[in-house]
Amino acid sequence: MLSLQGGKEQIYAAGARPNFIITLVNAGPVMCTADVGPRALEIRITSGADRIWSNADCVSGDGTEIKQLQRGVPHVRVLDWDRRRSSIDCRSIQQTALPGTYVATARLGGLRSAKGIFHLR
Repeated sequence: MLSLQGGKEQIYAAGARPNFIITLVNAGPVMCTADVGPRALEIRITSGADRIWSNADCVSGDGTEIKQLQRGVPHVRVLDWDRRRSSIDCRSIQQTALPGTYVATARLGGLRSAKGIFHLR
């Protein structure tokens, strides 16, 4: 099971950094291993069809982090977003995201979290 929660607020004032809590729980009958590094456990922020940011962009090193997940024991990761855009190729200038409505989704392999909707002022 994969879930994504926004931080303490759904509307972020100018300059405030949105934060997210990602929780991964092994719901299977036995312990398993999973790659929870930023290339595998991704948070993606979009606005309409526009891909704004992903923690999987421009990762240094191999971006893997293998963890053993005990049945029913949550693996929790907290992530702050600095409100800058990112790109897959890492070449574009990181512009600050504009005020508006955004959608955050966590992904791990075939798992997807529910969408989290938030607003930047």
